[in-house]
Amino acid sequence: MRRRYLACSLVLSAVALSAASSSLAQNEVKKDPKGIKGISPFWESLKVGDAAYVARDYDGAIAAYTQALSSEPQNGLGHYRIGEAHLAKGDLRQAEESWVAALRFAAGDPALRAKVLFVLADLRERQQAYPEAKDAWSNYAAHVKGQPAAAGYPETAPERQKRIDTWVDMKQQYAAVKERITKRLAEVEEQKRKDAK
Repeated sequence: MRRRYLACSLVLSAVALSAASSSLAQNEVKKDPKGIKGISPFWESLKVGDAAYVARDYDGAIAAYTQALSSEPQNGLGHYRIGEAHLAKGDLRQAEESWVAALRFAAGDPALRAKVLFVLADLRERQQAYPEAKDAWSNYAAHVKGQPAAAGYPETAPERQKRIDTWVDMKQQYAAVKERITKRLAEVEEQKRKDAK
């Protein structure tokens, strides 16, 4: 009886193991260079880059995104993600170069184009290039309003332009105050020199 029980359990284990291994084979990620019937090398590298980005390994993310672009160099998404990694790293110049390239390749993707226009406008603000930032926000708003598939927020542009105007006014007012403070400090120093004599 025990032999029969042991034999049955071994047979059932083998059947279960066979079913599990065939299930795993069916669940494996299919790979397809064109990305039609499986994941393409571009998306595979993009996924690796995203994991590195989330782990704050920005150099690793940039390397993975660059690897993705080696298979599809005209895919704007890869350039966009490289720009995001450079921004997180603090390298604004490299981020700008990547986003300009992404903008060049995003003509057929209104949603990606909206994202790139948004980050470029934000970058101009970070660089304190305020006239260029206002123009960039106008470009973003025009694109989002003209392309319903872009799924952006056109109300952001006038709000950011208003904030830029406020910031420019504050800088001008601060410049006048700074000039008065400098003049007053010079007068105090001159008075100290006269009193010391």
